[in-house]
Amino acid sequence: MIKETGTVVKVVEDFIWVETTVTSSCNACAAKSNCGTSAIAKAFSDKSVINEVENVLSADIGDTVEIGIPEESVLVGSFYLYLLPILTAILMALVAQFWLSSFIEVNEPMVILATFLGGFVGFLLARRFIERADNEKYKIQLLAIKPQTIEVKSV
Repeated sequence: MIKETGTVVKVVEDFIWVETTVTSSCNACAAKSNCGTSAIAKAFSDKSVINEVENVLSADIGDTVEIGIPEESVLVGSFYLYLLPILTAILMALVAQFWLSSFIEVNEPMVILATFLGGFVGFLLARRFIERADNEKYKIQLLAIKPQTIEVKSV
């Protein structure tokens, strides 16, 4: 389970909106001062994302909550979004180069066009697979309400 902590900013019926801050793993790296990736990460840091989550624990506005999503759903989603279009693009390029060449004269622009067409078809297939998938396992889940810290002053 990939977990993140956020703050409830809105409650509507059975759903809450949780605001989380996008963080980079560069902050924990020892080489961050000498790394170009760290400089790019600083430019995109402190961005917030608001996620809609089913309120199964009766969280209220201002509560600090822990939300999570299963690793499997991230891996499957990544496959559909990244690998499927690349694989279909490569497949279409190979089909255009080798199979179509036995029927017509194939030139380089035709192979390039077939590659782009394959990538586009891959994105359409990915969209269709994700829409048909069991959406419950891809939803962000409310895992816990974090206890509030109360400042105690001595009398």
